Amino acid sequence: MSIKIGNGVEVSIVPNGTGFKELNYYTKEEHGLEFQPVDPTLLKPVADYLDTLDFHKVKTKYTKGSDWTAIALKGYSQDPLDVTKPGVLKTKQKTDSKLQWTELYRAPEMKPILDILKTIPCRMERVRFMKLEAGKIIRIHMPVRTNDLVTFSIWDDNKFKQDYKLETGKFYYTDVRKPHAVENLSDTDRIHLVMDCYINEDVRAMIC
Repeated sequence: MSIKIGNGVEVSIVPNGTGFKELNYYTKEEHGLEFQPVDPTLLKPVADYLDTLDFHKVKTKYTKGSDWTAIALKGYSQDPLDVTKPGVLKTKQKTDSKLQWTELYRAPEMKPILDILKTIPCRMERVRFMKLEAGKIIRIHMPVRTNDLVTFSIWDDNKFKQDYKLETGKFYYTDVRKPHAVENLSDTDRIHLVMDCYINEDVRAMIC
């Protein structure tokens, strides 16, 4: 079973109702494709580079100030700071805006991320880096930088809160229709690579 979340993007629903699951990993021998967790040492230079860039405030009804920010690798303009999409939260994006790689795509520091995206067997919609400032609690949604003091919480179909500690370099599915939140009690900003994927059978197999 799947749902459409806008612009043709479909998200598969996890059967157990939790709305959260680490993706399944495969080798070419067992599934015909190679999809594995990422070595965290490959991601540290990416996080360090992102620290030098400006991020744009994410507009939601749940956040205030600059506690939750983003920068686009793929979006609806070439500007990495343009993180919105047409028809969402009174965006200034024109309805005929085309999905495209931003200027960030050409940065040499992005090569590890582009290599990672090639291992995910589906078309991508927006691809963004999402930053949660140190010491902030907000409602939101592969970690590039995280630690044991960052907790992801989601409420299941029975309205029971479940807490998770996500690991750098691993991939997680979240059903963002469910109430969810992130708490960062550390002194380091958390950065996630967030990908909106068009669902297909390969991706569905990674989730279910």
